[in-house]
Amino acid sequence: MKPRSSIAPIPPGALDLAGDAVRRRRQLQSRMLERLEAAAYQEIIPPTFEYAEVFVRAGGEGNEAGGTPSDLSDRLIRFLDLDGKLLALRYDFTASVARLAATKLADHPTPLRLCYAGKVFRQDPGREGRRPREILQVGGELLGADGVGADVEILRLALGLARCADVTEFQVNVGHVGALAQALATLAPQDRAVVRRLIDRKDAAGLAAAAPGVLAELPFIIGRREALDRAAQLVGDVAHPNEGVTRLHAVDAALTDDERRHVVYDFGEVRGLDYYTGIHFEIFVTGARTAVGAGGRYDDLMGRFGRPLPAVGLALDLDALAEAAP
Repeated sequence: MKPRSSIAPIPPGALDLAGDAVRRRRQLQSRMLERLEAAAYQEIIPPTFEYAEVFVRAGGEGNEAGGTPSDLSDRLIRFLDLDGKLLALRYDFTASVARLAATKLADHPTPLRLCYAGKVFRQDPGREGRRPREILQVGGELLGADGVGADVEILRLALGLARCADVTEFQVNVGHVGALAQALATLAPQDRAVVRRLIDRKDAAGLAAAAPGVLAELPFIIGRREALDRAAQLVGDVAHPNEGVTRLHAVDAALTDDERRHVVYDFGEVRGLDYYTGIHFEIFVTGARTAVGAGGRYDDLMGRFGRPLPAVGLALDLDALAEAAP
């Protein structure tokens, strides 16, 4: 075997791809863009870099990973422009979509259906070198539609895009911010943060001690349609139904039996609760150790760019999918 040269190593988290690895990613990208365009989503190509403030503004009180704006700033790959202004490589597409919809597409009627494909660039200071810093994504955003139908449309897109990967089994874990919100709102802010960490760790004993009642039970409800019924009995009544559970019931009613076969309702997901405002979900496929996609409703984001609109969208990690799928 010819020894490998160490003259020009690549940075930690960067990827060198060739052969089948490239072909598989291009195949997935092409199939998924075709699927999105067939659903009337218009492809956009935003810049690879933006002013760093665009991504921080989009993060608001939190971001998809559940962090704070300062956490997000640390994850940006930043550099100075010639005029001294701070730029950043594209952290996600959603921020660029929001900026574009509020500027170049400001006169376009809603709903706006936009899709994209390309790389995002993220640092993880706590895990430097142990995860990729460039990720190939495909995604879509539906702006200006706030009904159950819009949530169902995006969830169906998630199922359709997962099928594009020809995986043997896949599952979409769905939740809703409103399911836990009412119970969490009764806690003091410092207690709320503690309880959310306990929920994230699935610490049953800790939750029973810190927040007995709904918050000690609801996060452990996971399943198909029957999970919705169990959650409804726990957190609401006829006079005061839980907004999140009611919305998920409506979403479930709109799905076909075949679609429901791939949908699981999970009331224990708290990451991203400061970013999402309604439905949220993660996509899992056979062979992948973590989620290969995520999405949800983020109605607060567009207003930060001067054009308040309800919004819901999703993005898939083609690198993770290519490694998991045949």
